[in-house]
Amino acid sequence: MLYRDTPVNTSVLIVNQPYLIGQRNGMLYMEAHTPLEGPADLELEIIYEKLRALEKKSTRALDWKKVKEVQAEARGVPVPILEMRPGSEDNVAEPIRVEHPETLYGKPEIPELKLEAWYVLAADLRDKSDALRIAAIINHQGPQIPARVLSRDNGYRVVAGPFTNASEAKEAAKRLKIDLDIDGILIEPVRKG
Repeated sequence: MLYRDTPVNTSVLIVNQPYLIGQRNGMLYMEAHTPLEGPADLELEIIYEKLRALEKKSTRALDWKKVKEVQAEARGVPVPILEMRPGSEDNVAEPIRVEHPETLYGKPEIPELKLEAWYVLAADLRDKSDALRIAAIINHQGPQIPARVLSRDNGYRVVAGPFTNASEAKEAAKRLKIDLDIDGILIEPVRKG
């Protein structure tokens, strides 16, 4: 589900559009959702006006029984309600193949761990899913603060970094405090011999 991959405090826009219509490959579709609040009489009248105009333009009879079924079921799925041109039904049944991309755009790249770099300890937790959630939230701050989860004996640590110097690490810790109310602890680089 989308909500599992969405960081806490992500801004969202809730749109109350219970009825949608669209056209693809010569077929007219209608999609209906349960209205978020109150009756959707005005929205229904607007969509009916659009449907009557499309019916008149196409000079073909709209399947009003199907329109009422789509409206009543409100499944949130586009359903064909009118063939806009003869022969277009041949294109409707073609499935669209969706493949997972090799590269996920918008997914932050986390640099490798470096012993000679600075880090910020952002959280020390027992639950792995909590640690992963916090790391995801940190990773999606703008500009990005790279963060990862490291396992330890009886829990997990969320570590932000690497940073090239103390100043960068302090700035990241400051942003974590201001943006997420996380009290980060600076981790100095490992000094060689």
